[in-house]
Amino acid sequence: MSELVALEKICLRWGAPPAAAATMARQLLKRAEQLMRERGWSQEQALTYLLNLMAQGQAGNVAPEFQPPAASSPP
Repeated sequence: MSELVALEKICLRWGAPPAAAATMARQLLKRAEQLMRERGWSQEQALTYLLNLMAQGQAGNVAPEFQPPAASSPP
């Protein structure tokens, strides 16, 4: 099974409509390739990172790297 098909199945299980699941899977692979180039990660590392972000988002959680900075008190 190709990575694309596997990712489509994951997206479908998470409730995406078929057309959206296909688009999401392609975008995940594209972003994984970017992370591989930018950070020197393997494909497995990049996809694991992205799927974990998706799982957190689906659970309603915001990953720490996407949290807004803490408000500082005025001087």
